[in-house]
Amino acid sequence: MSHDGDLTAGRRPPAASGHRRPADPAPGPTEAEAASAQVAPKAGTVSERAYWRLAGGTALLVLAALVPLDFLTGRQLVVFQGVTLVAASTFAVALAVFSIVRSRGVERRWRLLLSAGLLTTLIGALYWSIGWAVAGRTSLRLRAEDAVYLVAPLLGLVGLLSIPTGPADRSAGQRAPPSDDDGRRVAAVVVALDSLMIVVSMFLIAWVAVLKHVTESGLRGWPFVVALAYPLSEVALVVVALLLLTFRRPRNGRAMWLITAGLLFFSISESALVYLTARGPFHVEDTALYWVGTVIGPPVLALGMVIPPGPASTRQTGFGRVGREDLSLWAHAYLPYLPLGVASLLVVVPAVRGEALQGLTLQLSIALATLVAIRQLITVAQNTRLMASLRATQRGLRYQALHDPLTGLANRALFTSEVDQAVAAHQADGRPLVVLFCDLDDFKTVNDTLGHNAGDELLRAVAGRLRGAVRQEDLTARLGGDEFAVLMRDPSDDPRATGDGTAWRIREAMRPGFEVHGRRRDVQASVGVAVADGGSPVASTEELLHRADQAMYAAKNRRRRRTRRTVREPRRSARR
Repeated sequence: MSHDGDLTAGRRPPAASGHRRPADPAPGPTEAEAASAQVAPKAGTVSERAYWRLAGGTALLVLAALVPLDFLTGRQLVVFQGVTLVAASTFAVALAVFSIVRSRGVERRWRLLLSAGLLTTLIGALYWSIGWAVAGRTSLRLRAEDAVYLVAPLLGLVGLLSIPTGPADRSAGQRAPPSDDDGRRVAAVVVALDSLMIVVSMFLIAWVAVLKHVTESGLRGWPFVVALAYPLSEVALVVVALLLLTFRRPRNGRAMWLITAGLLFFSISESALVYLTARGPFHVEDTALYWVGTVIGPPVLALGMVIPPGPASTRQTGFGRVGREDLSLWAHAYLPYLPLGVASLLVVVPAVRGEALQGLTLQLSIALATLVAIRQLITVAQNTRLMASLRATQRGLRYQALHDPLTGLANRALFTSEVDQAVAAHQADGRPLVVLFCDLDDFKTVNDTLGHNAGDELLRAVAGRLRGAVRQEDLTARLGGDEFAVLMRDPSDDPRATGDGTAWRIREAMRPGFEVHGRRRDVQASVGVAVADGGSPVASTEELLHRADQAMYAAKNRRRRRTRRTVREPRRSARR
């Protein structure tokens, strides 16, 4: 029989023992596998690579729809519009159907509801192509039957509200911790104000851009209702999407951004066409530019149905690592001000031109300005409160870093820093200072006999007596274990006498017994004194501390010798 080595010789093989050897842990996924798992397609979505291919195809489709607008005219332009609208809508519906087939439950529900709008767009594109590109109609006008298309925005609104989201974003409005009732109330007010800012801003945009002209167009009956309902329903969809992005956490944030962008493109084109037709019959050849959003919107919205959730990642900046979550927080903070900026431009530009603000435009502007002012006042109050809290936290952290958590005395870092400053002042202008080192005798026996909790209780009691034995302006510190120290600046005219007197008071303060866990314990202290003055200067902090340390050990040795003499004394008397 042969052995592989001394460690195995004479031992049973592991398999023969009565214990099963624990299985080796399964190897974890590699970085590449983890990365691929992060971007694996979820229900209703495609892979990251497939998504970028679809996005590239969408970009080519949009480019093909825009380029010919520069050189096609007349009948050719009308036919090209029809073909482009049908192609873009068919592509969007195909993507939507694909995502519906691959999804289940709530993920399928919101896709079905949003797909109703895409299907309506396809039907409208076919109707437009047949009516204008084939039948030869030449003008656009609003009709009562156009109200059928309003079903799609209503279903889309329900679909947006059905998109799965996480809990309310705690960062929105600088939300406070759950224990802070005032902070929660302020956060609720901030959320309400931001929501109102978005709603009022979007309505002001719709009013200035479209609705005002519709009310002044002279339309009556169903055409008037349709002309108002179209832009209002589109604005409602965009508002809900913005609110979801701002105050909720969609499970797939990238999808929500694409859906919002698609709705925005579609809303701009639809509102522009309503504005044109509300002014009277409009020649179809002049609508090509206004259909661009209707071509871009559906494919972008459909891409939002198939885009996979983005992988969690971070990027390096000059301020450290910034992740997607951090960027998302910034986006959510500034998102309510995006529609506000657009609304402000629509109001300020005419005012600069000399046009008077009046009617509903003026009222909405005043309401929006009031909301912004209140929001900014709350922001100032929040920032002030945050700065006060930050300073209090900094003070607390500084105190924790420079004080002993058990006794509340200064720690070694603070004590050494203060001694450095005192020594520097001594070297600069000869200011005297005294350092005392204090070590408890037989403290180890307390820990060994009564436990560490009793030792901690004793140390706290010693710290209290130590504070009472020194001057109020002196710095008392715990250096570690049972070692304490005192720094005395400006110790009167006789530093040596002041130091010795303080050492005597410390020893006397320790003389009465301590009550520890119901037992009386006698603990004495050995105190060493080091003085730096004109007669005994020091060159460095280390030299002064070394003097104090040597003096303390000398005092401890003297106490031990006295104790030994006290013990031997009865033996001498016995011999006599």
